Amino acid sequence: MGPARCRSRVPGDRQHARIGCFCFLSLAVLQHLVAPKSCGAAFAAHAAARAAAWTPADVGWVAQRPRRACVAGATRPGVASVALSPESVRRLAVSSTTSDAAFAAVSGGLSGLSELAWPALSGLAVLYVVLSFTEYAYHRFVQHLELNNVPFYQIARKAIGAPAVAPDFHINHHRETLQDMSIDPLPRNVWPEATAQRGTAATWWSFAKMSACIFMPAYPLLSLVGWSLPIAVLAVLAATLLHLMMYNSLHPQLHGLPDVSLADGPPSFGPDSFQKSDLGRWLIEYHVVHHRTRASRNFNVICPLFDQLLGTYAAA
Repeated sequence: MGPARCRSRVPGDRQHARIGCFCFLSLAVLQHLVAPKSCGAAFAAHAAARAAAWTPADVGWVAQRPRRACVAGATRPGVASVALSPESVRRLAVSSTTSDAAFAAVSGGLSGLSELAWPALSGLAVLYVVLSFTEYAYHRFVQHLELNNVPFYQIARKAIGAPAVAPDFHINHHRETLQDMSIDPLPRNVWPEATAQRGTAATWWSFAKMSACIFMPAYPLLSLVGWSLPIAVLAVLAATLLHLMMYNSLHPQLHGLPDVSLADGPPSFGPDSFQKSDLGRWLIEYHVVHHRTRASRNFNVICPLFDQLLGTYAAA
């Protein structure tokens, strides 16, 4: 019985010994991996704190007693300590402080950009929506006289004597436009005030009127997203000018008419600069449909949106 009990204990003792060795080696590896990091972190924190209030006395103290790579109590037996000169300590402290300042500057810049992103993007969206609405409403209800057929306006005409919308040059433009988009000019006595662009281009007076029409609905919305009055005014003027320059770079040329000069209105971009772009070609096709559907579709010209929303869009 005795020898048998003794033999049964030997495997267990060996197993305990193996577990003990494994734990010891694991602790040794962890100490080797973690201790240098903690030492480095402790030293970096201490050096950064000292950099803010470095004095000649500190330099003298370090010169008399060189600082080690690890703070007291963090060194490990069997590992040599590294002595640093005062100049090395100073450089490390300045480097740590500079890195912190750079990180703070970058973080602050990114935070500022994120705070500006929402007002900027939402303001641009507001401008596009108002531009599209103004373009659509003026083209459909004023230039094509559909306001006279709106029940609400008919009631207003009877109740308060609102005037009927009268035809303007735009009707003549449609009368002299052929199916291939070329112009068959009306006689001079029918349209005596026709210019070189024959009603296909925006003038500076058009720019002034459109800017006012866009600003009135746009400013309350822009103020809601944080735009100041001066910024809103400049943005509306810039957006309207860009819109009409695109219009004057597309519409006259579509009908075989010359570019618009600075004296006549918002100038065209240049010969074929916009018409041959992918966007320009798509907008040309978009507007050709307007002419070929007897002015019943595609009332937007430069800023499509309300055709799609109100069901008047037709593909080329």
